[in-house]
Amino acid sequence: MRKSKGRSPDVQIHSGWENNQNNGARDSVARSGNENGGRHHFFAPSIAPSINGHTIRTRGRDFQMAKRGQNIYKRGDGRWEGRYIKGRRPDGKLVYGYVYARKYNECKERLEQAKARYRYARDAVKKCGTGKVCDFILHWLYGIAKPHVKTSTFSNYVAIADKWLLPFFGSRKLCGVGREDVQRFIGELSGQDLSPGTVRNIYGVLHAAMKKAKEYGYISVNPCEGVRLPKMEKKEARLLTLREQKILERTAKEDENGFAILLAGYTGLRVGEICGLIWEDVDLMNGVLHVSRTIRRIQCHEPEAESKTVLVTGSAKSDQSRRAIPLPSCILKLFEEHRKTSAGEYVFSYRGHPLEPRILQYRFKALLKKAGLADINFHALRHTFATRCMELCFDIKTLSEILGHASAKMTLDRYGHSQMEHKRSAMKTLDGLFERLA
Repeated sequence: MRKSKGRSPDVQIHSGWENNQNNGARDSVARSGNENGGRHHFFAPSIAPSINGHTIRTRGRDFQMAKRGQNIYKRGDGRWEGRYIKGRRPDGKLVYGYVYARKYNECKERLEQAKARYRYARDAVKKCGTGKVCDFILHWLYGIAKPHVKTSTFSNYVAIADKWLLPFFGSRKLCGVGREDVQRFIGELSGQDLSPGTVRNIYGVLHAAMKKAKEYGYISVNPCEGVRLPKMEKKEARLLTLREQKILERTAKEDENGFAILLAGYTGLRVGEICGLIWEDVDLMNGVLHVSRTIRRIQCHEPEAESKTVLVTGSAKSDQSRRAIPLPSCILKLFEEHRKTSAGEYVFSYRGHPLEPRILQYRFKALLKKAGLADINFHALRHTFATRCMELCFDIKTLSEILGHASAKMTLDRYGHSQMEHKRSAMKTLDGLFERLA
């Protein structure tokens, strides 16, 4: 097979988003070619004209030439690689993304999905917001929000947009969405048995997108302003009684995987924070635990990803979540014992990898069943720790910092209640008063 050497395939392909009037005709032809089976397409000199079957050498790899009008190549390792435009850098240079698949048709499908996801707002959106809401939402997600938020936050944004925002607002004109439309949307969400907190989270994503649309001049008024939201329902968190806590601790001490459960019960760490601990975070000499990262499995919305979910390690939830916790002697001793048998960088690992939150949650459920206790979620250990500290008259500010809360008020609002057994104990003091009065 004849081979030809050329430059890297990372070349600029003019897209329809150019504003330069001198490029207008050329961009129009490029758009037309992309939308009509690739009859008109601009290629770099190294790959034009494209002839099926030819092979080019780029970056030390063999590629089979792309079919006409499609940026899909056969790699030297047997996989198909598709290339698409993700956007532009501040200096105007194009940014490319890549998708991979074992089969050509699968790669083509992933490439089409990628192009749709990363497409910036159409020309209509740039003309005073006369385009569709779906175009701006996608532009806001991938072009504005993604570079500035954590991976897990972006994953939540995309999930909310796909499930709630785009089905309701997607086909509407951006400039035609009014406050009454948003209010009706909130009403429909509330009618689907969603909790007030969930409704507020969905509204928050929509509000953030519309706020940017107003800032950029696409709309004159944010339709989310002044909308009435469902009131938050304050529910007492489920936690362990003293008796249940003693039973769970006794069972955990006898279980080979019980240390992580005990650690949560005596420090209030979140499940992702426990899984993210490395031995460098544990100061055995001074008895201090440093919390600075978290591990979480999230939905992956990148078209090139081979899995629907991905395990991500990120910074702690907030600035306050990055904290140093003095360890009680009982937990410090368990750390010293665990260090002798632990192998690897992470304090808790599974088959050579950091322990996943869901595996730790499964182990917790199994431990509850083994102890004969009612089913509760892992976060109840954090609630239990905070409540025990309140009952022991911990200083609110100190407890707030141990928990990693943003303020002492948050800690007091969330845990400023007492267990029923303590309420009964307090009320029994009235019996003595009644007897004295009698």
